[in-house]
Amino acid sequence: MEFLILGGMVLLMNIFKGIKVMKDAVKSLTGLKIPIGIVVFLVGISALSRGARTLFPGIMGLVCGVMLIIDLIKLIPQTEETIKKLENSMLVLEVPIGILTIVAGIVGMFIR
Repeated sequence: MEFLILGGMVLLMNIFKGIKVMKDAVKSLTGLKIPIGIVVFLVGISALSRGARTLFPGIMGLVCGVMLIIDLIKLIPQTEETIKKLENSMLVLEVPIGILTIVAGIVGMFIR
């Protein structure tokens, strides 16, 4: 469940893009979003297989993993305008999903 907390924190890092000091950290973290997303997705699948107790962490792991893997779309060469629209719409979804994923990770750690 620790990877759920990590995935939630990675999703929340996009809030800090506007701060000059954090801009470089967010750029360097972009390369790690896809591998972390894959791991979080797999953790979500394994949590779902454990039973009803880990249903919430499992679902949030799947959603967070998909949100992180979607950053793969940004690597496809397209127009800058389309990518900016995608980033703005994703930011609206990433913050609440990141918070819920952190909560699910904390809950999942104590359910074992």
